[in-house]
Amino acid sequence: MWHARDMSFAGSARHALYARLEDVLGTEHADTLMAHLPTSANDEAATRGDIVRLETHFDALESRLDALESRLDRLEGRFDRLEERFDRFESRIGEMYDIIIEQQRFYTRNTVWSMVGMTAIFSLIVTLVG
Repeated sequence: MWHARDMSFAGSARHALYARLEDVLGTEHADTLMAHLPTSANDEAATRGDIVRLETHFDALESRLDALESRLDRLEGRFDRLEERFDRFESRIGEMYDIIIEQQRFYTRNTVWSMVGMTAIFSLIVTLVG
C-alpha cells in the first residue's frame, strides 16, 4: 500500500496525485498505480522503446557471445592439434635419447677395448725390446 511517507520527489504534487487517484479509482487501484510510478525525479518508467532497445542490445550481445564461443571452439581445436604435435615431438626426442645412449655405450666400449689392446701391444713391445 502506498503511503504519503513514500513520497521522495515532488512532495505535495505526488500526494495530491495520490489523493485524486484515490477519489477516482479507489484506494486499491490508486495504490497499485502509485506503486508502479517512479519514486524519485531521477527515476523514469521504462517505455516499450526502452525495452526494444534493450532487446536489440541483448540480441547483439548474444550474437557476439556466440561468435566468441565459436572462436574459442576453434582455438580449442588448435590447442588439441598443438598438443598432439608436442606428444609426437616428445616421442621423437625419447627415441633420439635412446639412440644417443646406445651410441655412447658403443663408443665407450670400443674406446676401452682399444686402450686395452694398445696397452697389451705396448707391454709386448717393452718386453721384446727390453
